[in-house]
Amino acid sequence: MKKLFLFLFVTLFAISNIYTQDLNSIKKTIQKNNAKFCQLMIENKFEEMMEFFSDDIISMPSYSPVIRGAEAMAKTHEMQKESGVKTTAFNLTTTDVLPAGEYYIEIGTYTITMDIPNMKMPWSDHGKYLNVWKTDDEGLLELVIETWNTDVNPWMDMQGMEESDPMEMGKPDKMKEDKNEEEK
Repeated sequence: MKKLFLFLFVTLFAISNIYTQDLNSIKKTIQKNNAKFCQLMIENKFEEMMEFFSDDIISMPSYSPVIRGAEAMAKTHEMQKESGVKTTAFNLTTTDVLPAGEYYIEIGTYTITMDIPNMKMPWSDHGKYLNVWKTDDEGLLELVIETWNTDVNPWMDMQGMEESDPMEMGKPDKMKEDKNEEEK
């Protein structure tokens, strides 16, 4: 009985180690993909970015309808490019990777800075995202579902703008006053 127990313990230990190593390998691959994806976004190389998406990608961006399929995704990226919006900084940080059968669920945080036409200052945002990856026929990971949303409440910013004198906004002393009043 002791030998059977020892055999089961060693077998389970070995399986859990293999599983952990595999998941760590997947996480490293996802992080490598994310670094490349971010760089391509900054370089406006949308055609190359499309290689990360499955043909039937489902994208669920904040404040926008669902985008279904690689063709619709390509059109969305082309519209962004034509609009003059330029990503100047972008970072994805993977916090968790969870296995789900043949899929891997990635959870993480993002930061992004963009130059937007008719805005004097760059626009920055930060938030969280969830990606679902699947191994394709060639053994590469591809995104099948993505969604993200901001940690910044735009309505609070708008409310603050309405209540403030536009001539005073952005001045360091005014920003300190506003922050002090919020803390009270």
